[in-house]
Amino acid sequence: MLLIEKVLTLRSSDIFSETPETELVELAGVLEEIQLGPDEILFNKGDVGDCMYFVFKGKVKVHDEELTFAVLEENELLGELSILDTEPRSASATTLEDTILLRLAQEPFYEILLNNADVLKGILKTLCKRLRQMDTKLATPKKVPTELDLL
Repeated sequence: MLLIEKVLTLRSSDIFSETPETELVELAGVLEEIQLGPDEILFNKGDVGDCMYFVFKGKVKVHDEELTFAVLEENELLGELSILDTEPRSASATTLEDTILLRLAQEPFYEILLNNADVLKGILKTLCKRLRQMDTKLATPKKVPTELDLL
């Protein structure tokens, strides 16, 4: 993958949309390209995480066993909590098709974070967006079937 493709992927994410080009080029240089086939496990719930991933191509299901939280596609990211706190992962991630991911390790991320407050704002915006989506999912009332529905 070309460096410019990695820079464009970073630029398209909420986290790095305001990051200066020079820092994006530096960051793109440390991204590890990972290619996975369909139904491959990226990580399991409970694994200790120290990185996040950008979906360059393909689809990744974020789930807890059979419960699907999200299906992430091109230019979306996952693992943003683990890059911040190195705690066990709160969900599993499995590819749904041939997928190319860009892995960002914690140390290079912290170096960029120290030099650019916009990156911190970006990750906070991303986390808030995910929390709001979960709130909406949880707040949506589930219809309880009545006798008429069962007929």
